[in-house]
Amino acid sequence: MSTGAAAGHEAVPTICCPACDTDVPVGTFCGRCGAHLTPERGDGPGWLRVWNHAAAPGEHVLRPSLASSLLPHLPQRSRTPFRAGLVAVLLALVGFTLLKLPAAMIAVAALGGPLLFLIYLREADAFRDLPARLLLFAGLIGVGLGVVWVLLTGEAVARSYGIPLEAGIAGTRLVRQGIAIPLASTLLMLVSAAVARLLRPPTRESLDGFMIGALGALAFTAAATLTRLAPQLPAGVVARTRPLGGLLVEAVLRGVAVPMTAAALGGLIGAAVWFTRPATTSDRHRWIVRALSALFALTVLAVYAVVGLTDIAGLPQLQQLGVHLAVTLLAVLVLRIGLHLALLHEAHDPITGEPLLCPHCEQVVPDMAFCPACGVATRASSRSSRRARRLSRPVRDGATPKDASTAPGAERLTVRPGYAVPPGTYRAPAMHRTSYARPLGTWCAGIAVLAASLVGISALVTQLPVRYECPPKCGRPPIGATVTTNPRFTAPGGEFSVSYPAEGSPYEITTYDNGVTAKYVAGDTGTLQLFSQPAENRTPQEIATALIKKTFPDARIAYKIPNAMVGYQPGYGVVADSWPQGTNSSYTQMRVMVLVAVKDGLALIAYAVGPYHEFGPNFGPGPPSGANLELAQDLGKYVNSFAWRGDPPR
Repeated sequence: MSTGAAAGHEAVPTICCPACDTDVPVGTFCGRCGAHLTPERGDGPGWLRVWNHAAAPGEHVLRPSLASSLLPHLPQRSRTPFRAGLVAVLLALVGFTLLKLPAAMIAVAALGGPLLFLIYLREADAFRDLPARLLLFAGLIGVGLGVVWVLLTGEAVARSYGIPLEAGIAGTRLVRQGIAIPLASTLLMLVSAAVARLLRPPTRESLDGFMIGALGALAFTAAATLTRLAPQLPAGVVARTRPLGGLLVEAVLRGVAVPMTAAALGGLIGAAVWFTRPATTSDRHRWIVRALSALFALTVLAVYAVVGLTDIAGLPQLQQLGVHLAVTLLAVLVLRIGLHLALLHEAHDPITGEPLLCPHCEQVVPDMAFCPACGVATRASSRSSRRARRLSRPVRDGATPKDASTAPGAERLTVRPGYAVPPGTYRAPAMHRTSYARPLGTWCAGIAVLAASLVGISALVTQLPVRYECPPKCGRPPIGATVTTNPRFTAPGGEFSVSYPAEGSPYEITTYDNGVTAKYVAGDTGTLQLFSQPAENRTPQEIATALIKKTFPDARIAYKIPNAMVGYQPGYGVVADSWPQGTNSSYTQMRVMVLVAVKDGLALIAYAVGPYHEFGPNFGPGPPSGANLELAQDLGKYVNSFAWRGDPPR
């Protein structure tokens, strides 16, 4: 240990840092490289400093803290109101969901998180430190790409949920809906950060890139969520028929998992493209940092591939939500490690050694790259904050006043012996602390306006229930159907036979050993399936229930079909509704219809699935019907064409 003077000020004790081999002021951390000055067993390598995050004093790098990971510019006390804001987002989502107000829930899910992040940007001085064009471009590009992407892919993904019973996941669907679309969505979400970087910002700091990348990703997901869930608005102000469990899953998935994952991964990529290594240490640990950056990029792609595969796996909704929340936790953890490494190894402000007030530990320390007392990077605060603290530096009692730190209202700070500045009492301007009223009040007011607006729009566009008044509104007049001869499928062993749509009809026909699958490619689209299955001593009701549960685990029974028959054999029929959850699909209510009859140990099954479409005078068969599925009109042509072995000719 030695003693030295810093910039003409009173001499302070110094010590040689074991990591960078430089004499630095005595403290817990090296002011130049941020490493522990007295490393202990288990601390890990100095370049990683795993026990102390570079933006959160006293927090382990692997601690999954949402506030310090997603709000790195703010000191600990200023993060507390934003923690309350995150709780407010969750409470608003749950509250509106319990009230079954889908429009209000959509407002919070799509815009609650992004609005809170905009408030954070204001508190982090982003609107003063960054050019307005960068923030504007990031937001507009994200919104535009989000809307266009959903219009191009959302409907196709939603309708792909009309799959055959027990069909599993087809290879083309696995590649397209499970991998290609999620990965393409990820790349589009990250375009904002790349475009903003190409605009050649005047300054480059990792946390600037984090803010722009996270803003662009949140804008993308907000626009996509609004576009995907907009079809719910005409369904009514109150979702009376939809299961509460499905609404809760959708609220947490769209309002928590999706925006947090997007903010974490968008911010990570933004920080990476803004990262600038210091020229004096350009060779130190270069390969390690680059290898980790490549690993993080692959992790981003893997995260969204997992999300896409989860959406098409047909898991129960609670399990699906659990996977999404686990992915969100992983994304936040990867962001946390990435920002920590960026702050440790990026270029820093010039080191002067003059007294400076650290906003994180509120100690007077030398002006260096890292706080010698708490180890937080100096760049883990806004440029406006650093500039203001350097213009009004702390002064010791009895010193000649040279700046505004001696003005009335200045705080008196006692520095204990052993710190990196001479002990004594210093005076410094009062630290700015974010109050609860400002962020929470702004967020609540903004969400109230947005929710009220969407509820009003929903009330305006909601269609009144269709009422049959016959006469005079009796629907379409009865028209004689053209007599056609449909082809007939016979099982290889002759166990049963059934008619199916003829060539030239709007169906794509695929035959298997146990039946026929007809994919409807006109109108609402959907799937028609006519097949057999061994009964195995089960009743028709048990067979139908098991088939629906396996393919649509969260389906809700709408009604049972009275006097259901298959092949003129009494059986069991049921109509169910399903609301598939998926981050890349638009809102669609699917209607499922299954009829089963058993004879001689063989179950014959007629199945139809497609988007819910309410029948009325202008759509459907004409007379009142609760089927509300376009394919139901064709299913009746084939359900009684089934014949078991030995049945008399019809």
